[in-house]
Amino acid sequence: MKLILASSSPARQKLLTDSGVDFQVLVSDVDEDAVLAQAQEKAFAAGLGEITPAQTAQLLAQAKAQDVAARVEAADALVLGCDSVFEFDGGAYGKPHTVEKARQRITAMSGQSGQLHTGHWLIDTATGKEASELRTAIVHFDRLSDEEIEAYLATEEPLWVAGSFTIDGFGAPFIKGIEGEFHTVVGLSLNALRSMMHQLGQSITNFW
Repeated sequence: MKLILASSSPARQKLLTDSGVDFQVLVSDVDEDAVLAQAQEKAFAAGLGEITPAQTAQLLAQAKAQDVAARVEAADALVLGCDSVFEFDGGAYGKPHTVEKARQRITAMSGQSGQLHTGHWLIDTATGKEASELRTAIVHFDRLSDEEIEAYLATEEPLWVAGSFTIDGFGAPFIKGIEGEFHTVVGLSLNALRSMMHQLGQSITNFW
């Protein structure tokens, strides 16, 4: 059996590679906005209110895993979908995509703390069984000067990551500390992966 990562994230791929896990990559083709809109509509209809940032991470991880698991290339495999959402001041911060939005977010987050939610969804395509894990870490940011913010924006790194920061790249010096698992902040908890594999009757050691 093979492990398929349903993500193009270099950080997630590096985590698996560095930990000795053998895997393949099949990138999901999910319309995230459509997935969330449909889920929110169902939540409102059921009287459940707004979807939380943590629920958003799980919903998107599930959608990514199911999208790839349905492909013929994913036969007889474990398919892993992941998604990270940063929760700050009651809002969900995904990828900002623009310098203006990233600047606003980083300025607001300077000297503050937020929660990074990483959703994980694992599907055994041979049996149809699924397992999921949500991991959350609290991230404490140091205060950034205007010059540091502009220098960080110039790297373009914060434009393409959840929360507009990384803990394993240019953003690392600006993080004062975390409460929780480091790998959760990177975007894939290896402990969560081990736990989900165990739930599906597999061992992570079989993928070394």
